[in-house]
Amino acid sequence: MSSRLRLLAVLPPLLIALAACSNENDGRAADPASEAPTSAPTSTGPSESPSSTGRYPTFAPADYVYRLRVLCYCPQVGTVEVTVADGAVTEAVIAGGPRKGQSAPEFTRLTINDVIAMANDPDAAKVQVDWPDGQDHPTSVQLDRIANAVDDEVTYAIKDVRVSP
Repeated sequence: MSSRLRLLAVLPPLLIALAACSNENDGRAADPASEAPTSAPTSTGPSESPSSTGRYPTFAPADYVYRLRVLCYCPQVGTVEVTVADGAVTEAVIAGGPRKGQSAPEFTRLTINDVIAMANDPDAAKVQVDWPDGQDHPTSVQLDRIANAVDDEVTYAIKDVRVSP
């Protein structure tokens, strides 16, 4: 097989993989039949409550550590331990496996409020949020950014949140 044919065979899957991890809007409007978030938090925490339009409240603590797992058509790194100080990510490291302790990729450097903001994105085609009673943050946010598109879905799983005193 010539090098030109090999390039043509490899290029489309590579472009799809790169596009799937992008946070950029590709300019397409959301499907008018798109759904609002399919579940809302049943407990809202101390400061805000979700509206009937599916708005989710922010996470109040500014200093905390938590574990994040991003599942998408992107490089899988496993669970990442994210440290947040003054509302900004200061460190994100891979929490297990052979790469334990290594710096995590940029797409995992998210605060809990970054994840909640994605759940509140009105341009997302479909959003599903799991938010347990009495908890001040979701345990997972599943996004389908573009209706009828392939491989743009992403799930953010949040666990082991430890708020700093």
